[in-house]
Amino acid sequence: MEQALTRALNAAKVRRINEAIGICRDVLAVAPETAGAMGLLGGILGQEGRVDEAIPLLEAAIARQPSVGNWHLNLCALYRGKNMLDEALRAGLNAIQYSPDTAGHRVELALTHLTRGELDLAAKQYREGIAREPEGAPAHMGLGELLLSQGEYLPGWMEYQWRNKLDQARGTLPKMIAAPWNGMRLPGGRILLVADQGYGDMIQFARYIPMVRQRVPELVIGWGPEVTALLGHHPDISSCIAKWTDVPPHDAYVLLSSLPQIFQTELHNIPLPIPYLSVPEDRVAHWQQRFDAALKPGRLRVGIAWAGRPTHPNNARRSLRLEALAPILANRDIDFVTLQKPFPDEDRAFAATVPNLLDISAELESFADTGAAIATLDLVLAVDTAIVHLAGALGHPAWVLVPEPADWRWLVGREDSLWYPTLRLFRQAKPTEWGPVFAHAAEALAELVASKRDGAAQRAHTLN
Repeated sequence: MEQALTRALNAAKVRRINEAIGICRDVLAVAPETAGAMGLLGGILGQEGRVDEAIPLLEAAIARQPSVGNWHLNLCALYRGKNMLDEALRAGLNAIQYSPDTAGHRVELALTHLTRGELDLAAKQYREGIAREPEGAPAHMGLGELLLSQGEYLPGWMEYQWRNKLDQARGTLPKMIAAPWNGMRLPGGRILLVADQGYGDMIQFARYIPMVRQRVPELVIGWGPEVTALLGHHPDISSCIAKWTDVPPHDAYVLLSSLPQIFQTELHNIPLPIPYLSVPEDRVAHWQQRFDAALKPGRLRVGIAWAGRPTHPNNARRSLRLEALAPILANRDIDFVTLQKPFPDEDRAFAATVPNLLDISAELESFADTGAAIATLDLVLAVDTAIVHLAGALGHPAWVLVPEPADWRWLVGREDSLWYPTLRLFRQAKPTEWGPVFAHAAEALAELVASKRDGAAQRAHTLN
C-alpha cells in the first residue's frame, strides 16, 4: 500500500493527475479503510477544484487518523472556499496543533482569520509563519498585503517585495542584466521598466512613470502588446518592448510594482495626476459614433465587466456570472455596454435575454481601445478587475463591486478610493453575500437615472 501511495504522490507532483487518482482509487478498492489513500485522494481532488468530492474523503481520513496536519490544512482551505468559516477555523487550528512548526500551516490559518475579518489574528499568524521560516515568501507577502489594506504603507511595501519570490512567480521574469534601480538619479542613463504584475497593477503603478522620468532621462518599458497599446504613446516612455531579446542595453531596471516603495508612498502622498493615461482621440470618436448609432439618445450609458482573470488568487470571490447582475440590468432606462473581454460563453444565453445590453467585446482590440470606449460612456460598473483601474486612471466615473475580503488597494471599510478619486466602492459586508451589494448599486443607478432625467428637464425648461 505504501509503495502504491508513494507512486500516486509522485505522479501528482508531476501533474499526472489521472494516474495519481487512479492509484488511490485502486488502493481504496482493495482496502476501503486506508486513511492514507483517502487523505491523498482528497488532497488531489481538492487541488483540481473537485471540492465536494474532496471534503468527505479528507473528513473520513481524519476520522481514522486525526494527527496528520496536512489533511487538516487541506480541509481548512476547502472549507474556506465554500465559506464554511467556522469549520475552516477549526481545521486550521487542528493543522497548527499537529504541525506547529510548519510555516505554511500558519499562512493557511492566517487566510482563514482574514476571511473571517479577524485582522489582528491574521497578522499574528503571518508573523508566526515568518518566525518559523524567515525566507518563506507566502507569509511575508500575506503580511504585506494585510498591512497595505490597513494603510500601513511603509512596512507594507517592504513585505510586498516578496511577491516575486512566490512559487507562482518563479520563471515569470528573465535573468536581469542590469542592477535594480533604487531611485537614484542617472544623468544620461536609460532604465528598463518591467510590467511585472497583472494589468490592473500595471495601470495603477503607471502613475509613477513621470516621477521616474524626473530622475532618469530615457525610459523603456516591457513587455507585451497590451503594454504597448496603453503606454506606447506615453510622453515619458521612449519605447515599449514586446520581446526580451529586443531590450536595448540599459543602466538599471525596476519593476513597476516596486515604485511605490522606492518613492516612499503613504496614504497622504499617493501620486494623483488624474488622469495620467490617455487614449487615442480617433478611437474615442469611433466609439461615440458607434454608440450614438446603436443606443437610444438621452439615456444613461453604463459599461459593465463582471469577471476577471481566472488565474487571479481571489478570482472565485471577485468574479460573477452575468446573470448575477440581473437586479442591475433590470433597469430598462439604462443602456448597458459589455466591456468584458473575452465574453464568457456560458453567459451568452442570459445576455440574449437582456434587450438593453450591447455586446462590443469582439470589437475591442486592446486596453487602449477599451479606454476609448469608456471615455464615451457615463459610467463603468464592474467587479475588481483592470477595467476599473483603467477607468480610474482616465479620471472616469466607475463603481466597483468589491468582495470581502477585499484586495489591499481598496483599504478596509472605505467607499472611496485614495488611488482613484472618481471611483466609488460597493462592498460586501460578509464574504460571498452579493445580494445587498447589487441592491445598493441598483438603487444608486436608479437615482442617477432620475438625476439625469431631472437635469434634462431643467435644461429644456430653461431653453423654453
